[in-house]
Amino acid sequence: MTPRIADGTGVEKGQVLLGVLVLIIVVTISAVTFVWYMNQQQTRAGARYRAASALDVAEAGIHRALGVLETSTPDGLLPGREWWPQGYQETVRAGPLVGRFVLSMSANAGGARTITSVGEVGGVVRKIRVRVYLASPALLAALNGAGIVKIDPPPGTTLLLPYGNAGANHPWVHLSAGRAVWIAASTVSINDPEARVAVGPGPIDAAGGQVNSTGKLPVAPLRIALPPEAILAAGGADQVADVTQLRAFGVPIQDVIRMETLPEFPAIDRGYFQSLAAANTANAALNKVTGLDTGDHALEQKRGSDYSGAEFAQVLDHLAAEPYRTRLRGVIYVHGSVTLPESARLSIDDGALLTESTLHMSRYAQLSITHSSATRTLPGLIVQDLGALVLAQGAGLRAHGLVYANQAIEVGEGATLDVVGAVLGNGAGISFRAYAATVVIRYDPAVMGTPGLVTPERGPLVVWIASWEELP
Repeated sequence: MTPRIADGTGVEKGQVLLGVLVLIIVVTISAVTFVWYMNQQQTRAGARYRAASALDVAEAGIHRALGVLETSTPDGLLPGREWWPQGYQETVRAGPLVGRFVLSMSANAGGARTITSVGEVGGVVRKIRVRVYLASPALLAALNGAGIVKIDPPPGTTLLLPYGNAGANHPWVHLSAGRAVWIAASTVSINDPEARVAVGPGPIDAAGGQVNSTGKLPVAPLRIALPPEAILAAGGADQVADVTQLRAFGVPIQDVIRMETLPEFPAIDRGYFQSLAAANTANAALNKVTGLDTGDHALEQKRGSDYSGAEFAQVLDHLAAEPYRTRLRGVIYVHGSVTLPESARLSIDDGALLTESTLHMSRYAQLSITHSSATRTLPGLIVQDLGALVLAQGAGLRAHGLVYANQAIEVGEGATLDVVGAVLGNGAGISFRAYAATVVIRYDPAVMGTPGLVTPERGPLVVWIASWEELP
Protein backbone atom coordinates (compact mmCIF):
# COMPACT_ATOMS: atom_id res chain seq x y z
CA MET A 1 0.00 0.00 0.00
CA THR A 2 1.51 3.29 -1.08
CA PRO A 3 1.65 6.05 1.69
CA ARG A 4 -0.11 9.44 1.05
CA ILE A 5 1.99 12.65 1.07
CA ALA A 6 0.30 15.65 2.73
CA ASP A 7 -0.58 18.41 0.28
CA GLY A 8 0.88 21.78 1.60
CA THR A 9 -0.96 23.95 -0.89
CA GLY A 10 -3.64 25.03 1.64
CA VAL A 11 -1.08 26.00 4.23
CA GLU A 12 0.89 28.06 1.76
CA LYS A 13 -2.24 29.82 0.58
CA GLY A 14 -3.13 30.68 4.17
CA GLN A 15 0.33 32.12 4.78
CA VAL A 16 0.08 34.24 1.67
CA LEU A 17 -3.34 35.51 2.73
CA LEU A 18 -2.01 36.35 6.19
CA GLY A 19 0.91 38.26 4.67
CA VAL A 20 -1.42 40.23 2.44
CA LEU A 21 -3.64 41.12 5.40
CA VAL A 22 -0.65 42.27 7.43
CA LEU A 23 0.57 44.37 4.52
CA ILE A 24 -2.87 45.95 4.12
CA ILE A 25 -2.97 46.73 7.85
CA VAL A 26 0.51 48.28 7.74
CA VAL A 27 -0.37 50.36 4.69
CA THR A 28 -3.63 51.44 6.30
CA ILE A 29 -1.92 52.44 9.53
CA SER A 30 0.75 54.31 7.60
CA ALA A 31 -1.88 56.11 5.55
CA VAL A 32 -3.90 57.02 8.63
CA THR A 33 -0.74 58.18 10.41
CA PHE A 34 0.29 60.25 7.43
CA VAL A 35 -3.14 61.85 7.15
CA TRP A 36 -3.15 62.54 10.93
CA TYR A 37 0.37 63.96 10.75
CA MET A 38 -0.53 66.20 7.82
CA ASN A 39 -3.65 67.39 9.63
CA GLN A 40 -1.56 68.18 12.70
CA GLN A 41 0.99 70.03 10.63
CA GLN A 42 -1.74 72.00 8.91
CA THR A 43 -3.35 72.79 12.25
CA ARG A 44 -0.03 73.87 13.71
CA ALA A 45 0.81 75.92 10.64
CA GLY A 46 -2.58 77.58 10.88
CA ALA A 47 -2.06 78.27 14.58
CA ARG A 48 1.40 79.71 13.90
CA TYR A 49 0.01 81.84 11.12
CA ARG A 50 -2.80 83.12 13.29
CA ALA A 51 -0.35 83.79 16.16
CA ALA A 52 1.98 85.73 13.85
CA SER A 53 -0.99 87.60 12.41
CA ALA A 54 -2.27 88.42 15.91
CA LEU A 55 1.14 89.88 16.78
CA ASP A 56 1.08 91.94 13.57
CA VAL A 57 -2.38 93.20 14.49
CA ALA A 58 -1.20 94.13 18.00
CA GLU A 59 1.72 96.03 16.49
CA ALA A 60 -0.69 97.77 14.12
CA GLY A 61 -2.62 98.90 17.18
CA ILE A 62 0.52 100.38 18.74
CA HIS A 63 1.36 102.28 15.56
CA ARG A 64 -2.24 103.49 15.35
CA ALA A 65 -1.92 104.88 18.88
CA LEU A 66 1.39 106.58 18.09
CA GLY A 67 -0.11 108.18 15.00
CA VAL A 68 -3.07 109.49 16.98
CA LEU A 69 -0.84 110.94 19.73
CA GLU A 70 1.12 112.95 17.16
CA THR A 71 -2.01 114.23 15.33
CA SER A 72 -5.60 114.16 16.56
CA THR A 73 -8.12 111.76 18.10
CA PRO A 74 -9.85 109.27 15.74
CA ASP A 75 -12.94 111.49 15.58
CA GLY A 76 -10.75 114.49 14.73
CA LEU A 77 -12.25 116.61 17.51
CA LEU A 78 -9.32 116.81 19.96
CA PRO A 79 -5.53 116.95 19.83
CA GLY A 80 -4.01 113.50 20.07
CA ARG A 81 -2.27 114.34 23.37
CA GLU A 82 -5.73 114.40 24.98
CA TRP A 83 -6.52 110.83 23.88
CA TRP A 84 -6.75 108.28 26.71
CA PRO A 85 -8.35 105.17 25.16
CA GLN A 86 -9.78 102.44 27.37
CA GLY A 87 -10.85 99.49 25.24
CA TYR A 88 -10.74 101.34 21.91
CA GLN A 89 -11.16 98.79 19.06
CA GLU A 90 -10.52 98.66 15.34
CA THR A 91 -10.88 95.82 12.83
CA VAL A 92 -8.00 95.20 10.44
CA ARG A 93 -7.12 92.63 7.80
CA ALA A 94 -4.21 90.26 8.38
CA GLY A 95 -3.70 88.74 4.94
CA PRO A 96 -6.77 86.58 4.18
CA LEU A 97 -7.91 86.80 7.82
CA VAL A 98 -9.73 89.53 9.70
CA GLY A 99 -8.50 90.55 13.13
CA ARG A 100 -8.94 93.34 15.63
CA PHE A 101 -6.87 95.25 18.16
CA VAL A 102 -7.98 96.71 21.47
CA LEU A 103 -6.09 99.72 22.86
CA SER A 104 -5.76 101.00 26.40
CA MET A 105 -3.57 103.80 27.76
CA SER A 106 -2.49 104.85 31.26
CA ALA A 107 -0.29 107.57 32.78
CA ASN A 108 3.02 106.96 34.54
CA ALA A 109 5.27 109.10 36.70
CA GLY A 110 7.48 111.59 34.92
CA GLY A 111 5.08 112.15 32.04
CA ALA A 112 5.34 108.70 30.49
CA ARG A 113 2.36 106.82 29.08
CA THR A 114 1.84 103.08 28.85
CA ILE A 115 -0.01 101.80 25.78
CA THR A 116 -1.32 98.22 25.73
CA SER A 117 -2.47 96.70 22.46
CA VAL A 118 -4.25 93.32 22.34
CA GLY A 119 -4.34 91.74 18.87
CA GLU A 120 -6.76 88.88 18.10
CA VAL A 121 -6.98 86.77 14.94
CA GLY A 122 -9.02 83.56 14.70
CA GLY A 123 -9.20 83.12 18.46
CA VAL A 124 -5.43 83.62 18.96
CA VAL A 125 -4.45 86.59 21.15
CA ARG A 126 -1.11 88.44 21.39
CA LYS A 127 -0.40 91.45 23.62
CA ILE A 128 2.15 94.27 23.33
CA ARG A 129 2.94 96.98 25.87
CA VAL A 130 5.02 100.08 25.18
CA ARG A 131 6.05 103.03 27.33
CA VAL A 132 6.25 106.34 25.48
CA TYR A 133 6.94 110.02 26.11
CA LEU A 134 5.37 112.93 24.27
CA ALA A 135 8.24 115.27 23.47
CA SER A 136 8.50 118.76 22.05
CA PRO A 137 10.22 118.92 18.63
CA ALA A 138 12.51 121.45 20.32
CA LEU A 139 14.36 118.38 21.57
CA LEU A 140 15.24 117.37 18.01
CA ALA A 141 18.09 119.88 17.89
CA ALA A 142 21.56 119.40 19.33
CA LEU A 143 21.68 123.13 20.17
CA ASN A 144 18.48 125.14 20.37
CA GLY A 145 17.93 128.72 21.46
CA ALA A 146 14.58 130.45 21.86
CA GLY A 147 16.25 133.76 20.93
CA ILE A 148 19.71 134.22 19.41
CA VAL A 149 22.46 131.62 19.18
CA LYS A 150 25.78 133.43 18.82
CA ILE A 151 29.07 131.78 17.97
CA ASP A 152 32.13 134.01 18.51
CA PRO A 153 35.59 133.72 16.95
CA PRO A 154 38.46 131.43 18.01
CA PRO A 155 40.45 130.37 19.91
CA GLY A 156 37.91 127.66 20.42
CA THR A 157 35.62 125.58 18.29
CA THR A 158 32.03 124.39 18.17
CA LEU A 159 31.24 120.84 17.09
CA LEU A 160 27.69 119.50 16.74
CA LEU A 161 27.39 115.84 15.76
CA PRO A 162 25.35 112.70 16.42
CA TYR A 163 25.91 110.27 19.26
CA GLY A 164 25.47 106.58 18.53
CA ASN A 165 23.13 106.03 15.58
CA ALA A 166 21.28 109.34 15.97
CA GLY A 167 22.27 110.45 12.50
CA ALA A 168 20.93 107.28 10.88
CA ASN A 169 17.33 107.08 12.03
CA HIS A 170 16.27 110.36 13.62
CA PRO A 171 15.28 113.64 11.91
CA TRP A 172 17.50 115.72 14.19
CA VAL A 173 19.12 119.04 13.28
CA HIS A 174 22.40 120.49 14.44
CA LEU A 175 21.23 123.98 15.30
CA SER A 176 17.93 125.81 15.80
CA ALA A 177 17.03 129.31 16.96
CA GLY A 178 13.90 131.39 17.37
CA ARG A 179 15.37 134.76 16.33
CA ALA A 180 18.79 134.31 14.77
CA VAL A 181 21.85 132.16 14.28
CA TRP A 182 24.65 134.70 14.50
CA ILE A 183 28.12 133.80 13.22
CA ALA A 184 30.24 136.66 14.53
CA ALA A 185 33.17 136.42 12.10
CA SER A 186 34.50 134.47 9.16
CA THR A 187 37.14 132.99 11.46
CA VAL A 188 34.52 131.16 13.55
CA SER A 189 35.28 127.45 13.80
CA ILE A 190 32.09 125.40 13.66
CA ASN A 191 31.96 121.77 12.55
CA ASP A 192 35.48 122.06 11.24
CA PRO A 193 36.45 118.55 10.06
CA GLU A 194 40.07 119.28 11.01
CA ALA A 195 39.27 120.21 14.61
CA ARG A 196 40.81 118.00 17.28
CA VAL A 197 39.27 117.98 20.74
CA ALA A 198 39.18 115.78 23.82
CA VAL A 199 35.77 114.47 24.83
CA GLY A 200 34.62 112.10 27.54
CA PRO A 201 32.69 108.83 27.08
CA GLY A 202 28.92 108.83 26.75
CA PRO A 203 26.42 106.79 28.77
CA ILE A 204 26.67 103.74 26.52
CA ASP A 205 30.41 103.93 25.92
CA ALA A 206 33.04 102.09 27.93
CA ALA A 207 33.53 103.84 31.26
CA GLY A 208 36.63 105.84 32.01
CA GLY A 209 39.11 107.81 29.97
CA GLN A 210 38.51 109.94 26.91
CA VAL A 211 36.80 108.82 23.76
CA ASN A 212 38.78 111.03 21.38
CA SER A 213 41.82 112.77 22.77
CA THR A 214 43.81 113.32 19.59
CA GLY A 215 41.71 112.28 16.61
CA LYS A 216 39.05 114.06 14.60
CA LEU A 217 35.34 113.72 15.31
CA PRO A 218 32.97 112.72 12.45
CA VAL A 219 31.34 116.09 11.86
CA ALA A 220 29.12 116.96 8.89
CA PRO A 221 27.78 120.18 7.35
CA LEU A 222 25.15 121.87 9.49
CA ARG A 223 21.43 121.35 9.25
CA ILE A 224 19.80 124.46 10.68
CA ALA A 225 16.09 124.83 11.55
CA LEU A 226 14.52 128.30 11.81
CA PRO A 227 10.99 129.75 11.98
CA PRO A 228 10.04 132.12 9.13
CA GLU A 229 10.99 135.32 10.95
CA ALA A 230 14.40 134.14 12.17
CA ILE A 231 17.55 135.17 10.31
CA LEU A 232 21.06 134.00 9.58
CA ALA A 233 23.56 136.73 10.50
CA ALA A 234 27.21 136.98 9.47
CA GLY A 235 29.49 139.52 11.09
CA GLY A 236 27.15 142.07 12.66
CA ALA A 237 23.83 141.21 14.24
CA ASP A 238 21.96 143.07 11.49
CA GLN A 239 23.97 141.67 8.59
CA VAL A 240 21.47 139.19 7.19
CA ALA A 241 22.99 136.42 5.09
CA ASP A 242 21.66 133.53 3.08
CA VAL A 243 23.05 130.02 2.86
CA THR A 244 25.32 130.82 -0.09
CA GLN A 245 26.80 133.86 1.66
CA LEU A 246 27.39 131.91 4.87
CA ARG A 247 29.15 129.16 2.94
CA ALA A 248 31.38 131.83 1.40
CA PHE A 249 31.86 133.13 4.95
CA GLY A 250 33.36 129.74 5.80
CA VAL A 251 30.39 128.17 7.58
CA PRO A 252 29.70 124.57 6.46
CA ILE A 253 25.92 124.44 5.94
CA GLN A 254 24.04 121.58 4.34
CA ASP A 255 20.63 123.25 4.36
CA VAL A 256 18.25 125.47 6.30
CA ILE A 257 14.84 124.07 7.23
CA ARG A 258 12.11 126.67 7.62
CA MET A 259 9.54 125.62 10.23
CA GLU A 260 6.03 127.05 10.41
CA THR A 261 6.76 128.22 13.94
CA LEU A 262 9.34 127.67 16.66
CA PRO A 263 8.35 124.57 18.66
CA GLU A 264 7.55 125.39 22.26
CA PHE A 265 10.18 124.41 24.76
CA PRO A 266 8.99 121.90 27.37
CA ALA A 267 8.25 123.09 30.88
CA ILE A 268 9.75 121.43 33.93
CA ASP A 269 7.71 119.39 36.39
CA ARG A 270 9.61 120.58 39.44
CA GLY A 271 7.44 118.57 41.80
CA TYR A 272 8.53 115.38 40.06
CA PHE A 273 12.22 116.20 40.40
CA GLN A 274 11.80 117.41 43.97
CA SER A 275 10.26 114.06 44.86
CA LEU A 276 13.14 112.21 43.17
CA ALA A 277 15.68 114.30 45.07
CA ALA A 278 13.86 113.90 48.38
CA ALA A 279 13.89 110.12 47.90
CA ASN A 280 17.59 110.08 46.96
CA THR A 281 19.39 109.00 50.15
CA ALA A 282 22.73 108.29 48.45
CA ASN A 283 24.19 111.49 49.93
CA ALA A 284 22.80 111.11 53.46
CA ALA A 285 26.20 110.36 55.00
CA LEU A 286 27.69 113.48 53.44
CA ASN A 287 24.76 115.55 54.72
CA LYS A 288 25.35 114.24 58.24
CA VAL A 289 29.07 115.01 58.26
CA THR A 290 28.54 118.47 56.75
CA GLY A 291 25.78 119.29 59.23
CA LEU A 292 27.98 118.20 62.16
CA ASP A 293 30.88 120.34 60.93
CA THR A 294 28.74 123.44 60.42
CA GLY A 295 26.37 123.00 63.32
CA ASP A 296 23.39 122.83 60.95
CA HIS A 297 21.11 120.33 62.66
CA ALA A 298 18.56 120.28 59.81
CA LEU A 299 21.27 119.40 57.29
CA GLU A 300 22.70 116.81 59.67
CA GLN A 301 19.31 115.07 59.80
CA LYS A 302 18.59 115.41 56.06
CA ARG A 303 18.27 112.02 54.37
CA GLY A 304 17.33 113.22 50.91
CA SER A 305 19.16 115.32 48.34
CA ASP A 306 16.90 118.40 48.10
CA TYR A 307 18.73 121.43 49.47
CA SER A 308 18.29 125.11 50.05
CA GLY A 309 20.89 127.29 48.36
CA ALA A 310 22.67 127.77 51.70
CA GLU A 311 22.67 124.05 52.50
CA PHE A 312 24.16 123.15 49.13
CA ALA A 313 26.84 125.84 49.55
CA GLN A 314 27.82 124.16 52.83
CA VAL A 315 28.02 120.79 51.07
CA LEU A 316 30.27 122.30 48.38
CA ASP A 317 32.51 123.91 51.02
CA HIS A 318 32.82 120.58 52.82
CA LEU A 319 33.72 118.79 49.59
CA ALA A 320 36.28 121.48 48.75
CA ALA A 321 37.96 120.83 52.12
CA GLU A 322 38.22 117.12 51.30
CA PRO A 323 39.49 116.91 47.69
CA TYR A 324 39.12 113.14 47.60
CA ARG A 325 35.38 113.41 48.33
CA THR A 326 34.05 115.35 45.39
CA ARG A 327 31.26 113.06 44.27
CA LEU A 328 27.52 113.12 44.75
CA ARG A 329 25.02 110.57 43.46
CA GLY A 330 21.51 110.68 42.05
CA VAL A 331 19.14 113.58 41.49
CA ILE A 332 20.11 116.80 43.32
CA TYR A 333 17.59 119.63 43.68
CA VAL A 334 18.62 123.09 44.94
CA HIS A 335 16.02 125.69 45.96
CA GLY A 336 18.14 128.63 44.94
CA SER A 337 21.30 129.50 43.01
CA VAL A 338 24.56 127.55 42.91
CA THR A 339 28.09 128.90 42.62
CA LEU A 340 30.98 126.54 42.11
CA PRO A 341 34.02 128.26 43.62
CA GLU A 342 37.16 128.91 41.62
CA SER A 343 38.95 125.68 40.67
CA ALA A 344 36.33 123.59 42.50
CA ARG A 345 35.60 120.09 41.24
CA LEU A 346 32.27 118.32 41.55
CA SER A 347 30.99 115.08 40.04
CA ILE A 348 27.41 113.77 40.10
CA ASP A 349 27.09 110.10 39.14
CA ASP A 350 23.91 108.58 37.70
CA GLY A 351 21.90 111.68 38.47
CA ALA A 352 21.05 115.26 37.61
CA LEU A 353 21.41 118.75 39.05
CA LEU A 354 18.39 121.05 39.13
CA THR A 355 18.53 124.61 40.44
CA GLU A 356 15.88 127.29 40.85
CA SER A 357 18.26 130.09 39.95
CA THR A 358 21.56 130.74 38.21
CA LEU A 359 24.35 128.18 38.14
CA HIS A 360 27.64 130.05 38.02
CA MET A 361 30.82 128.10 37.44
CA SER A 362 33.73 130.27 38.56
CA ARG A 363 37.12 130.34 36.85
CA TYR A 364 38.49 126.86 36.22
CA ALA A 365 35.70 125.15 38.13
CA GLN A 366 34.85 121.68 36.83
CA LEU A 367 31.43 119.98 36.94
CA SER A 368 30.77 116.46 35.64
CA ILE A 369 27.28 114.90 35.49
CA THR A 370 27.38 111.43 34.01
CA HIS A 371 24.95 108.59 33.38
CA SER A 372 25.11 104.88 32.75
CA SER A 373 22.96 103.09 30.20
CA ALA A 374 20.37 102.50 32.96
CA THR A 375 20.05 106.23 33.73
CA ARG A 376 20.63 107.49 30.20
CA THR A 377 17.35 109.40 29.87
CA LEU A 378 17.76 111.46 33.03
CA PRO A 379 18.45 115.14 32.39
CA GLY A 380 21.94 116.37 33.10
CA LEU A 381 21.46 119.95 34.23
CA ILE A 382 18.32 122.09 34.47
CA VAL A 383 18.40 125.75 35.54
CA GLN A 384 14.87 127.05 36.19
CA ASP A 385 13.02 130.34 36.70
CA LEU A 386 15.16 133.41 35.99
CA GLY A 387 18.38 131.44 36.14
CA ALA A 388 21.20 131.40 33.62
CA LEU A 389 24.04 128.94 33.10
CA VAL A 390 27.40 130.72 33.19
CA LEU A 391 30.78 129.11 32.58
CA ALA A 392 33.54 131.57 33.47
CA GLN A 393 37.04 131.58 32.01
CA GLY A 394 38.55 128.12 31.86
CA ALA A 395 35.56 126.39 33.49
CA GLY A 396 34.48 122.98 32.28
CA LEU A 397 31.08 121.30 32.18
CA ARG A 398 30.71 117.70 31.10
CA ALA A 399 27.14 116.41 31.13
CA HIS A 400 25.05 113.52 29.87
CA GLY A 401 21.41 114.19 29.00
CA LEU A 402 19.51 117.42 28.55
CA VAL A 403 21.24 120.68 29.53
CA TYR A 404 18.54 123.34 29.89
CA ALA A 405 18.60 126.92 31.13
CA ASN A 406 15.48 129.06 31.34
CA GLN A 407 17.59 132.09 30.51
CA ALA A 408 20.91 132.41 28.69
CA ILE A 409 23.75 129.93 28.45
CA GLU A 410 27.15 131.66 28.37
CA VAL A 411 30.35 129.72 27.74
CA GLY A 412 33.30 132.00 28.48
CA GLU A 413 36.79 132.31 27.10
CA GLY A 414 38.75 129.10 27.33
CA ALA A 415 35.80 127.24 28.89
CA THR A 416 34.73 123.77 27.76
CA LEU A 417 31.21 122.43 27.30
CA ASP A 418 31.06 118.69 26.54
CA VAL A 419 27.50 117.34 26.30
CA VAL A 420 26.11 114.00 25.19
CA GLY A 421 22.42 114.86 24.82
CA ALA A 422 21.11 118.27 23.80
CA VAL A 423 21.42 121.91 24.90
CA LEU A 424 18.42 124.26 25.19
CA GLY A 425 18.68 127.94 26.10
CA ASN A 426 15.33 129.64 26.66
CA GLY A 427 16.54 133.24 26.93
CA ALA A 428 14.57 135.69 24.80
CA GLY A 429 17.68 137.71 23.89
CA ILE A 430 20.98 135.87 23.65
CA SER A 431 19.99 132.27 24.35
CA PHE A 432 23.42 130.73 23.82
CA ARG A 433 26.83 132.29 23.40
CA ALA A 434 30.20 130.60 23.07
CA TYR A 435 33.03 133.11 23.35
CA ALA A 436 36.40 131.66 22.37
CA ALA A 437 35.29 128.41 24.01
CA THR A 438 35.31 124.75 23.06
CA VAL A 439 31.78 123.38 22.67
CA VAL A 440 31.12 119.76 21.72
CA ILE A 441 27.50 118.58 21.68
CA ARG A 442 26.89 114.99 20.63
CA TYR A 443 23.16 114.75 20.06
CA ASP A 444 21.61 111.77 21.85
CA PRO A 445 17.98 111.05 20.79
CA ALA A 446 17.36 109.63 24.27
CA VAL A 447 16.74 113.24 25.40
CA MET A 448 13.26 112.89 23.90
CA GLY A 449 12.55 110.36 26.65
CA THR A 450 13.62 112.71 29.43
CA PRO A 451 11.18 112.25 32.33
CA GLY A 452 9.72 115.23 34.16
CA LEU A 453 9.20 117.44 31.10
CA VAL A 454 5.72 118.89 30.69
CA THR A 455 4.26 118.50 27.20
CA PRO A 456 3.48 121.83 25.51
CA GLU A 457 -0.25 122.50 25.34
CA ARG A 458 -0.15 123.32 21.64
CA GLY A 459 1.97 122.70 18.61
CA PRO A 460 3.39 119.49 17.18
CA LEU A 461 4.69 116.61 19.27
CA VAL A 462 7.13 113.78 18.76
CA VAL A 463 6.45 110.38 20.35
CA TRP A 464 9.52 108.70 21.83
CA ILE A 465 9.30 104.95 22.53
CA ALA A 466 11.14 104.20 25.78
CA SER A 467 10.38 100.46 25.96
CA TRP A 468 8.59 97.78 23.91
CA GLU A 469 7.69 94.31 25.17
CA GLU A 470 5.32 91.43 24.43
CA LEU A 471 3.18 90.31 27.36
CA PRO A 472 2.45 86.65 28.09
